[in-house]
Amino acid sequence: MKDILVSKYGVDFGQRQIHQKFQSWWWRDLSKVSGEDYEVGWVQKTLCWKVGYGNKARFWEDTWVGRNNLLSQYPRLFSLSLDQGLTVGEVGSWEESVWCWRLRWRREMFEWETTQELELLRSTSMSSLNREE
Repeated sequence: MKDILVSKYGVDFGQRQIHQKFQSWWWRDLSKVSGEDYEVGWVQKTLCWKVGYGNKARFWEDTWVGRNNLLSQYPRLFSLSLDQGLTVGEVGSWEESVWCWRLRWRREMFEWETTQELELLRSTSMSSLNREE
C-alpha cells in the first residue's frame, strides 16, 4: 500500500519533498500516524506484534521483541547467523512446555560475540511464544 501512496502523492513516509501547506489533510494525518521524519509514528508506538506460533514474524528482520528488529540491534550476530530469513518459529522448538532457541552460527564466536549472544537470548526470552495461537 505504501508504494501506491508514494506513487500517487510523490512523497515517501518520513520525507518532506512537498511543503506541508500544500499537502492534503489526509496526507498530513497519514504521515503523522505512519511516522514522520524517520521517527516512529503513533501506530508503531501503540501497536505490537503478537508472535503466537512464530510462523509469520521473521526472527532477525521483523520487529517482534522491543522497539527495533534484532538485525539492527545485533548486526554482527546477524552477519554470522545461518538463520537469516527464517521465522521466529523456525529458530527454536518446544521441549515439553518450554521454548528453546536453536541459533546456528557460521563459525565459533569470539568472547565478545558470545556476550552479545547472551544479550540477544535475554531479550528474546521476554517475548512469549504460544503453542496454541
